[in-house]
Amino acid sequence: MQKQIRHLFIPSFKQQSYAFMLLAIVIFSCCLIGIFTRPITFLALLWPANPMLLGLFLRFPKLNNIGGWLGAITAYVIADLITGNSFEVTLYLTLSNLISVSVPLILIYLTKLDYRNYNQGFSFLYLFAICVAGCMLSAIFAVQSITHVPNSFMSSDRIWTEFGMWWTGEIVNFITFLPLILTFPKKDERQKWIFELFTQPLKTSDILPFIAIIVSVAFTHIFFGPGALLYPLAALVWAALSYRLFSVALINSIVCMVTYHSLTYFYLSSSSDAFLSTTISIRIGLCMLGIAPLVLCAISQNRQKLFHQVLDYANHDSLTNTLNRRYFLEQSQLLIQQPQHKTISVLMIDLDHFKQMNDKYGHHVGDLVLQQFARIVKQKIGPHDLFSRVGGEEFTVLTLNASLTQTFELAERIHQAIETATLNIEDHLQIKITISIGIAHQTLPLSGTLQQMIVRADQALYSAKAQGRNQIILST
Repeated sequence: MQKQIRHLFIPSFKQQSYAFMLLAIVIFSCCLIGIFTRPITFLALLWPANPMLLGLFLRFPKLNNIGGWLGAITAYVIADLITGNSFEVTLYLTLSNLISVSVPLILIYLTKLDYRNYNQGFSFLYLFAICVAGCMLSAIFAVQSITHVPNSFMSSDRIWTEFGMWWTGEIVNFITFLPLILTFPKKDERQKWIFELFTQPLKTSDILPFIAIIVSVAFTHIFFGPGALLYPLAALVWAALSYRLFSVALINSIVCMVTYHSLTYFYLSSSSDAFLSTTISIRIGLCMLGIAPLVLCAISQNRQKLFHQVLDYANHDSLTNTLNRRYFLEQSQLLIQQPQHKTISVLMIDLDHFKQMNDKYGHHVGDLVLQQFARIVKQKIGPHDLFSRVGGEEFTVLTLNASLTQTFELAERIHQAIETATLNIEDHLQIKITISIGIAHQTLPLSGTLQQMIVRADQALYSAKAQGRNQIILST
């Protein structure tokens, strides 16, 4: 028993080794990106290593083990040492980076934040607030340690500026890169997106927000100044209302990096004093610019999801998830008006002796029987056929462009599947049922109304029930 518990909670050597190697490679690469973008005598403009490490720990909890942490530490240390930092500076930088990651992890655990619930926009705000706290503690440790190291690139004479530069820089890094990792689509989502990309035509409404973003970002390189932060705002809002969350996170990340690069090097080209005096305010502005589209997109998608859920509830039977009578009639009327459809067939289906079964086993069992019956019928009808519960134990199937023979074959498949099926109800109860079916078939356009045709199928159903049930009757 102790071995089983140990196996569950203590990762194996193989898992530790895998976490070590993966994080060592990923974090080392991210560190080099940050180091090579570092202006001379200043902190790195971008440091994706910390948000990448936090994102991987959150997205893949199995990496959050001793091997994973050792891999990250190894990557931080080697990246700094091989690029010219002293061991003492490297040690303090590594500890500062680890604080940026470990503090948010601890706070997420203590507050029990459901950071996966992206459809609620406030989840991003809470997550970023936690990251801000971690970045603050990291900045405090950095300025209290690195500034006192001989020949450090951080100066104790401007400690508040160094604190602001580190803190705001870390916040920008988390806002820029963390959403990319957390919202990156899973395998089934990626396959769905790729399928839609190659099968669905590209709409103008899908292209325009992206064009607006390109134009607005280009303006930041043409018309320099603090106001450049606001150039992409309207386009990002447009994108947030048009695209999926990961797409918005990706666009947001690129816009923040490009805008940041444009403004930073504009002020660096003027003087280092101009850079130091404006960078903190630019970074805070970038944080606001980066948060707004993500929150807006998450809330917008949440509302769309709720709208579709309400619409689905309004159009479907809550017990069997088949179409309800109103929506069935609406969709049927729309389909028969389309010129490509040549014939229409309506099947009225009734479960035989359903009332007696309800009286014998109870309504709960009757509901479960209806659910299993509906699942069987859905497997037998075509993907474009309409299937509706019109009331009680009575159901309707509408199929188009089928001959009378094909309609009979469909009815026979349904009838045979139900008659031979054994419905396994809870508590090991097994029930056999039969059904009666009435069919109405006609060439389009209809000589009467759709409702009249449904009545004909209903009359055929009652004929089947009057003749002993468990059979199929065609309306004449």
